[in-house]
Amino acid sequence: MIRSAALAIALAALAACGDARKPAPRPAAAPAAVAVAPLTSPDGGADADGGAEAPAPPEWVYSSVGKRDPFRSFLADLQASGQALVTRCNTPLGRFELEQLKLVAVVTGLADPVAMLEAPNGVGYAVRRGACLGKNGGVVATIRTGEVMVSEWAIKADGTRDKTQTVLRLPKEPSLNLEE
Repeated sequence: MIRSAALAIALAALAACGDARKPAPRPAAAPAAVAVAPLTSPDGGADADGGAEAPAPPEWVYSSVGKRDPFRSFLADLQASGQALVTRCNTPLGRFELEQLKLVAVVTGLADPVAMLEAPNGVGYAVRRGACLGKNGGVVATIRTGEVMVSEWAIKADGTRDKTQTVLRLPKEPSLNLEE
């Protein structure tokens, strides 16, 4: 008895070691009893083919036709479609951020007011309304007494444009106290 059990175990182990590429066969499970109602046509009669099986539901299929690639930049899509937005100025002031520029002087009282901006490298530039400055393609909107308002268009992640306005002001000079 013990010999026959040991022999059966050895044969089972030997059979399992046969082909490493094939998975070991699984024991067959007992089929579950499933009650299937016969299909009926809309008029209440039995299905024309008399089959008892329901048609298989269609498998889910994804098509990327006509959809944007989520791993590609939307700016690349704008440039490819010919709608590339000019976001840089070709002027010397276009190399700097607006926060780096310093308003030095403002001349008002003219039909076309003038402001003087100083770049971080110490060079001064005269600007008028409509001048392009800043890395984001800002345009001088208005020049008032003591300030210059610059309008920029920023591109959001979804491709829409958002208008922002930055005000450059003359620095407050400490008053000279001659009595000391």
